Amino acid sequence: MSEKQESVEQEQALAEEATAAPSERQRAEHLSNEEMNMAALAHASVLLGFATSGLAGIVVALLIWLSYKERSEYVATQALQAVVFQLLLVPVTFIGGLAILLSALTICLIPLAVVLIPLLIVLPLAELVYGVYAAYQTYYGADFDYPWVGQFVRSQFRGSSQS
Repeated sequence: MSEKQESVEQEQALAEEATAAPSERQRAEHLSNEEMNMAALAHASVLLGFATSGLAGIVVALLIWLSYKERSEYVATQALQAVVFQLLLVPVTFIGGLAILLSALTICLIPLAVVLIPLLIVLPLAELVYGVYAAYQTYYGADFDYPWVGQFVRSQFRGSSQS
């Protein structure tokens, strides 16, 4: 009877495992928690940048890069990508705002302003969402790359390590 009871319990345990929610995402084992947290924080600084017109987010990511560039290649690469990504979008937003202002002042260019205004609303929101997504990925230890920015940053690291 005990063997039967044991097999029934095993079957119940297997059934519970099959119906249980999928397991949570595991963090990378080759990186320390501190490295993953700091890389995620560098990318998440885009939230702070969103509230301060980009400047505070850039400063936070830059400070993380400066403090980790000798200690962790992973954190340094991720933080530098966050800095470059945020730096690229500050002038784009500024130039777009200036173009809207000039377009609105010139009657013949008002249609251009009508097209640019939605872009200036969408661009910062897209930066925010993409930065938070990068933070999520690096929090779990993924080797995240922004398109073009990641390749540029990695080439800079290769160039500085060879000299």
